[in-house]
Amino acid sequence: MHDVRESHERSLAPATTGIFAATPPMNAFRRAPPVSASPCGDDSRPRSPAASPHPAPPGRNVRCGDLLALCCITAIAAWLRLTDLGLPSMWWDEVLVPMTARLPLAAIVERALTQDLHPPLFYFLIKAVMAASTADWALRLPAALAGIAAVPLLYLAGKSFISRETGLFAAVLAAVNPLLLLLSRQVRPYTLVFDLSLVSLWAFAALLRGGTWRAMACLWATNLALALLHFTALLVIGAEGAMLLCLALARRSRGNLWRLAAFSLGAALAAGASLPFLCGALSANVDASGARKTLATMAAMTTQRLGETFWYLPNLVARVTVTALTVVGALRLWRQSRETSLLLAGFALLPMAALTAARFTTYFNPWHLTVLLPAALILAGNGLPVLLSPGCPRPLVATLLCLALALPYPLFLHERFYAVASHTGPYKSLAELLTRTMEPHDCVVFSDQGLANAVGWYAARSGPADDRLARPRLDAGDATANLFFVAAGGYGHLAADEASFLAHMGDPSAVAEVLGTRVYYFEIPRRPLLPLGPLPARRAVGLYPPQLHVEAESLENVASLPLWGGGLIATRNHTPGQATFAFANTAPVPQRLTVFLGFSVTAPDNRLAVAYAFDDEPWREGFLLDKPLGEGDASFPVDRTAPYRRFRLRFTLVCDSRRPMYPGGNLESLRLKDFQVHAEALGPAAAEAKP
Repeated sequence: MHDVRESHERSLAPATTGIFAATPPMNAFRRAPPVSASPCGDDSRPRSPAASPHPAPPGRNVRCGDLLALCCITAIAAWLRLTDLGLPSMWWDEVLVPMTARLPLAAIVERALTQDLHPPLFYFLIKAVMAASTADWALRLPAALAGIAAVPLLYLAGKSFISRETGLFAAVLAAVNPLLLLLSRQVRPYTLVFDLSLVSLWAFAALLRGGTWRAMACLWATNLALALLHFTALLVIGAEGAMLLCLALARRSRGNLWRLAAFSLGAALAAGASLPFLCGALSANVDASGARKTLATMAAMTTQRLGETFWYLPNLVARVTVTALTVVGALRLWRQSRETSLLLAGFALLPMAALTAARFTTYFNPWHLTVLLPAALILAGNGLPVLLSPGCPRPLVATLLCLALALPYPLFLHERFYAVASHTGPYKSLAELLTRTMEPHDCVVFSDQGLANAVGWYAARSGPADDRLARPRLDAGDATANLFFVAAGGYGHLAADEASFLAHMGDPSAVAEVLGTRVYYFEIPRRPLLPLGPLPARRAVGLYPPQLHVEAESLENVASLPLWGGGLIATRNHTPGQATFAFANTAPVPQRLTVFLGFSVTAPDNRLAVAYAFDDEPWREGFLLDKPLGEGDASFPVDRTAPYRRFRLRFTLVCDSRRPMYPGGNLESLRLKDFQVHAEALGPAAAEAKP
């Protein structure tokens, strides 16, 4: 009896005039609209007969079937996203997030204003997570939960815009979309971007239906959060503004003008919060070559990127199928509701047109277009029911389809999504290898500092083993230097390939390969006492391996950096790193010894000090640099009239506070680039030494 009465009431309701229906010009934001102001509405909202070609009869059974199917689809999505969430090592873009989030809040903002490609909101979120745990699964949990939430959100949006079956099948496509799945298992903001862009679309649709100030406030808050999460929010805001402007020009009513004015205020707030970070990112990372690309080339590239968001894996059949479903769904929606079709097309096409016109190519990847994916998935979900017969149960079909599309991930794509090497990040495995095999007096050289910082992040989570990596030590009495060289993507300035690297370093005692990264182990005989030779003498000391480890008397908390100009750096912030060198005197006459050194100090609170000593005498201060002077050279003289056997130099590097730099740390902001010792005779001995 209840179902019959409900059906009768719906039949008496007036037909809707579409999503762009005009509202009364007065008090548009104070009165409740004649239809649901909520973007999700409910199923009692009147629809045109064409809104669903196979409308299900109303009743609790239909709602329970949809709810049960949605729960099953969401559970499948959760299974795909949460399985072995902490197993794969973070790759570079992932591990850079917690290494940035560990900075103070002001430093995070400074980095976002000067060198980052993202606003700071996601770093703040991860910083809050890190207060509870720094495990990989915990850092990935916000993205995973957002990826799971995308499924019911997309169902509600699809149901609100078109029909229940569209919502169900759009939810299926979101649950098994490979790009969304991959992004849900990484410390990246893009699943949050997807959810917020969907909510923005939802709230915008509610506003066009005659929504109250509540819909406008939701749109303001969502767009502000989205703008502080990712710069592509500006594309969404621009598309919404363009559609509102067209509506206001086409239907000049006071309500539409008030909507446009109120939206513009919120858009200005969101854009104003994001633009300073965007300007900093563009000034540091802009690609000037993009201006030379033609509009046709840019349009093709943008379309390709959007297509890759549908089916990220290189499967041509899947890509063609999903693309065809999207086209069919768009054509089907055009017949069902042109207003809704224009809304979804505006959300997908206007940002693409803006990207094409701007010819933006700097760091442009498929995941940057996740803001366009909600509208596209709704269209694809609207096209999928065309393949079904009118009488088949939609909820059951949607559940079985989701399960069938989900099974290949753990069965056939395990190495791509769930294995240790699935994200191409070797850092966790390298940290485990090094902390397990290193001895207290072993040293490690990394081919670049970004690799060192990422491995150090994982080593720091392993407890006392971290001391072996971040506190290297080489004593004067060590006959050999045990050296690990970790080469990822090259050998720094040492060599162009492995053959020339081994020609420079010698034969390794052992070689291990970890996820495509080679680790070489060398046992190098040492000669830590360097003869100065007959006067005048000049002795240059190399700070690259293996010369550094052969000639240094002792090393503690320092490492060689064979990239970025090279040199010697500290291995930990706030911990002094020291390198000591000893020179043997062969001329028992008064001498002037001059030390020449090259340095790079690019951040405040850093200190480079040089001390010297003769034989077993106390150390004396020779040189101190505690200001960020950039790269430069310095020298200081030491006069010695009494005979001596050894002249010793001790370099102390203190990289004090951790500051934002691209490689995930700022240890390379303080470097001893090179140094030389010149010795010449003083007084009568100098005259005798002249030819």
